[in-house]
Amino acid sequence: KQIVYLAARQSGRYTPASVVMDEPIEYKLESGDIWKPNNYDKKVHGPVTLVRGLTQSYNLATVNLGLDVGLGPVVKTYVQLGLDEAPPKYASILLGTAQLNPVEVAQMYNTLANGGFRSPLRAVRAVVNESGEALKAPELEVAEAVSPESVYTLDRMLIEVMARGTGRPARRQLPSGLVVAGKTGTSNDYRDSWFAGFSGSHLVVAWVGHDDNRPTGLTGTTGGLAVWSRLMGSIVTSSFEPMLPEALEHRWVDYFSGLETSPYCDGSAVSLPFRVGTLLERD
Repeated sequence: KQIVYLAARQSGRYTPASVVMDEPIEYKLESGDIWKPNNYDKKVHGPVTLVRGLTQSYNLATVNLGLDVGLGPVVKTYVQLGLDEAPPKYASILLGTAQLNPVEVAQMYNTLANGGFRSPLRAVRAVVNESGEALKAPELEVAEAVSPESVYTLDRMLIEVMARGTGRPARRQLPSGLVVAGKTGTSNDYRDSWFAGFSGSHLVVAWVGHDDNRPTGLTGTTGGLAVWSRLMGSIVTSSFEPMLPEALEHRWVDYFSGLETSPYCDGSAVSLPFRVGTLLERD
């Protein structure tokens, strides 16, 4: 889902406070069949802010957003983040049906953790002699793949996933005050349970599944997140504290309505990035 929200941010038409409809949709496929996605909780939530749609992992809000942005920009975003080949332009990719392995997911999340700069993952850190002296180290390749403003905005929403969304259970395993960002993933019939996320110095991707594709019975929260949080909580790491791009500023908005509000608003105020000078309706 985070790919869809990043594509929406790159389009320039959406902010974290923009409202999208979490409502039923019937999408006609090329085969003539009708695709009718549902939310995990089987409920419809109506108008929701982008930050809420992502943190609560609402399928219907994500599909409606992705179809408005367009499958083309969404597919392009996969490649920008580091996927070697673009996934097919099927509507179902809006809910993460692209066939990815953990290394590919790590490559894309590495770009998010690096503020939009893509660097190929390497298994070899250096070639050394018998004394441990480095003879040769791989050249570091870094290229700006996505605008820092768009990635910063998404990263702040992924932090909210951990603070008030599907990643919240990780708090029981993580040190108090540690800021992390990440997202759960659950495939159809519970065959795959994912969690990918990062701190300020470590990125971890956890996948739980069977080699023969049998259902695991686990969601991204009960499977992948449980593995991820136990590992992240067992290592010495630092908080994720991305630098605010000059073109952005933080504003307090209501998590549910998207209206500008006070930081003292009981439980629903959230600080999110917007372009400097953005006009927001007040609560």
